[in-house]
Amino acid sequence: MKRTAILLPLLAVGVSLGIAVAVTDITVAANDGQQADQSGVKRVGMVIKLKPEAIDEYRRLHADSNPGVRDLLNKYHMHNFSIFLHKIDGDWYEFGYYEYTGDDFEADMAKLAKEPRNIEWLKVCDPMQLPLEGEDGWAEMEQVYYNP
Repeated sequence: MKRTAILLPLLAVGVSLGIAVAVTDITVAANDGQQADQSGVKRVGMVIKLKPEAIDEYRRLHADSNPGVRDLLNKYHMHNFSIFLHKIDGDWYEFGYYEYTGDDFEADMAKLAKEPRNIEWLKVCDPMQLPLEGEDGWAEMEQVYYNP
C-alpha cells in the first residue's frame, strides 16, 4: 500500500485542524483505487489509537483557539478536516475525516510534508498516537456510503 505524508492537524481536530498527518511522522495510506467523486472531491476517513495519558494535551493542542496547521491544510486543498475521539473497551481512538479538493494529491501531500511548521507539529502529535496493528500511522478507512 502506498503511503503519503499529510498533516493531520487534529488536527486541531486535525485530524484538530491543527492535526497533522505526515509521511515521516504520521503516515496515511494513499487512497489507492478510490477516486474523487464527480465534484472532484476525494473524501478520506482514517483511524489511529491515542495514548490515554495524552488525551488532555491532544485536546488542548487541537482546541479551536490554537491555529496549529489549519492554514497549511487549506493551502494544500484539505478541507472540512475533522477529528473525533471515542473510547472503545478502554482504548482511545481518533477518527479523522477530510475532503481533498486539489488536482494532484500526491504532490500536495509531498509539499505539506516539507512544511517546517507541519514537521514541528508532527513532532509533538505523533508520539501521542499508537498505530493500529499492521499500520505505520493513521489507517485509512474504506468509504462504503456517502449521501450527497
